[in-house]
Amino acid sequence: MTDFMQSEVVQSELEQIQECYTELLKMSSGLQEFNPKERLEHIEKTMELVAKQKVFYARLQLAANELQDDDSAKEIKQRIEMMSTEYSGGLNLTMVLDQMESKLREWRNQLREEGVDTAK
Repeated sequence: MTDFMQSEVVQSELEQIQECYTELLKMSSGLQEFNPKERLEHIEKTMELVAKQKVFYARLQLAANELQDDDSAKEIKQRIEMMSTEYSGGLNLTMVLDQMESKLREWRNQLREEGVDTAK
């Protein structure tokens, strides 16, 4: 039996997601007082996290659908789908992440229109 979660690639992706999330959490303290440049940096970091989550979820979907002997991937996918639909009003995780990404791009574009840039 193949175990999706034991794959080195999956473990590496999960580590990267956790590191990105931890960095974002640290950045978020004092969010209300952020200047426009700091807000843009926070948006960019959040978009990075969303992108990593989308890649991981796509890999999970493939493993759950294609690997007939990988029950762990199927079970994780089912749990994620159940939680996503329950907490989002019926949307699957891909739709939730797409909506988040769309809103983040909108905010990023607004800040850029105001002349904010992350270049140092």
